[in-house]
Amino acid sequence: MRPPLTAQAHWFAKHDRPDFAQEFLRRNAAYRAAWRGRAAPLAARKCLAEARSWGLVRLFDPDRPVRAAPAIWRAECASQIVSLAAAPAGLAGASPLPDIEPAIEFSVADRRHLVFDIAGARHRFEVLGTELSAPLVILLPPLADALRAATCDAARRMFAGLSMAEPLAAMRPSALQRHRLALLLSVLDASVAGASNREIGMGIVYPWLAGTDAAAWKAMSERRRVQRLLAEALALAAGGYRRLLSG
Repeated sequence: MRPPLTAQAHWFAKHDRPDFAQEFLRRNAAYRAAWRGRAAPLAARKCLAEARSWGLVRLFDPDRPVRAAPAIWRAECASQIVSLAAAPAGLAGASPLPDIEPAIEFSVADRRHLVFDIAGARHRFEVLGTELSAPLVILLPPLADALRAATCDAARRMFAGLSMAEPLAAMRPSALQRHRLALLLSVLDASVAGASNREIGMGIVYPWLAGTDAAAWKAMSERRRVQRLLAEALALAAGGYRRLLSG
């Protein structure tokens, strides 16, 4: 039996926007096919190009939980990635990365990509160069990118041992946004599993309408809303997830 929507929303309580983007992408049939085909004898460069087409640095396993295996997004696609570089000698305030195990790490060319879970926040870093023990500085984002600025502020506060509450509030979806994204994921999962529009409506969106017969359902405005929700969920999985990455 499908758990109540409130229970499902709880599963996503720690998700940030890139996590939700990953949830929708992992439900994309074409992406799943790309993942299954990764074992083909392709050149490494072609594999990286395949990942780039999805906004990723490398492909992730769509069957693994998002919180356990976060995607590594490209910095130009995701505002919640902080770019770091080696600090000039003697620069005050520079700091190395925290001495904890990252949730995921990947190096390619002259960049290292890392995701840390620290004090309830998911920090995503792109380090220019491969030396992580040296003091690092944050490369500031364009002023117009408010989400990236909040993400950089959260990283700065984390390095300094300060409270991250204020920037985290800007980085995470609101309670209302989180509930809606959870609803869209539930609708999408039910549709993929073969549920009809009426079954989705009465089982997920409007459970208090359970028992409504098919003829009555066809005439209800609730039916049209379920259709709109499903269309929105499909669009997010098909490519709209990129909007979540940029705020």
